[in-house]
Amino acid sequence: SGETKKKNDNNNKDLKYACFYCFKKFHSLDLLHKHAAKELHDEKHDVCCTNCRKVCKTYFRLREHLVGATASEACKEAFEEKGGCRKCLRIPEDDGGVHVCAFGSSTGSSRSVREKEEVCDECAPHVAIDCEMIATTKSDETLAKVCVVNGLDESVLMETLVTFCSKNGSKNGEEEGKEEEKVKVLDYRTEITGLTASDFETKLLPTLSEAREEVLACLAGAHKNTPELWKNKPHKLVVHDARHDLRALQITDEDIPNLFDRIRDTSTYVPLQKEKGKRVKLKKLVEQFLEADDDTLRNFQSPNAPHSPHLDALAALRLYRGCRDNCFHFQAVQKGPTMRRKASSTAATGGGGEDEIEYFKTPKVLLENEEEKNDEKDTWLCCWCEDFASANTQ
Repeated sequence: SGETKKKNDNNNKDLKYACFYCFKKFHSLDLLHKHAAKELHDEKHDVCCTNCRKVCKTYFRLREHLVGATASEACKEAFEEKGGCRKCLRIPEDDGGVHVCAFGSSTGSSRSVREKEEVCDECAPHVAIDCEMIATTKSDETLAKVCVVNGLDESVLMETLVTFCSKNGSKNGEEEGKEEEKVKVLDYRTEITGLTASDFETKLLPTLSEAREEVLACLAGAHKNTPELWKNKPHKLVVHDARHDLRALQITDEDIPNLFDRIRDTSTYVPLQKEKGKRVKLKKLVEQFLEADDDTLRNFQSPNAPHSPHLDALAALRLYRGCRDNCFHFQAVQKGPTMRRKASSTAATGGGGEDEIEYFKTPKVLLENEEEKNDEKDTWLCCWCEDFASANTQ
């Protein structure tokens, strides 16, 4: 109605302050500061629109801004006219040039991105891991199969079935002379794992203890199949939802120094989330970032096929690598409003018109206070591109 429109117009006139990064407007500085403390915009690492320079905390928000149902018309037109990539959300640097997507389907395309961003292959060694679990009388998450993929060339370091019968249930294979503990399988979860009783009939399968030691060797760069470039270097652990895999492998921070600092979990990495704090399914991420032009991952986790730990690990690996490498591109994009409006981090001048809105950056004290509240490592405050810097200090 006319009254509602008039009321909204008056409310808009009272919006005097705006966030320098996401352009959201507020009636008071107090509300803006609360917004800043919640969002924790990071001018260096957050992705942004190259047209209006609006900063987005997640790829989902940026995709909505560029090509979604609520997209900015001007930004959508500019993005499509310049041949923007709907996967990595980058615009080709050269008109008519061949775009190399950061989430490319091969090690070659990813290496091209790294070379363009002057990122060294020797830095940040990493492996991707995925496990399949079955339900037994020992545990609902008994390790049945594990695959480890190397991040340098996507080669498989190890992939094996694991016997669920350990000697006396010993984690490390102690008391070897005693009879094997009798373990009954409650559910092979065949529709997901693809495993049946016949897969475990051979007596040559490694035990949990043996498979676990081999995984630890992969993470230490000491596995026989580790590429020479990354030999004997501590590796980052790329995984989708690390909780289950680590429990199944019985790996803790007692086994690996700074374990949780080395985990790169694609289910909790904020730039990949739709909503903060809500884990994202791997299949959804593959559909959004990888599947369309990726022959290996096409029809990933289709309803009528069991999961492949190799493909699950490969998908997590490519997501990690794409986010990490893509960040260098967005670091070079200038952030903040393009129109002639003053940006400030101190006091504001009054005013009620659109042209008199004061833009504020996040005060550093807010960021410092928020970091102090987080005793545990928070992926909201950690960007994967920093793996290169940390690798040089190890």
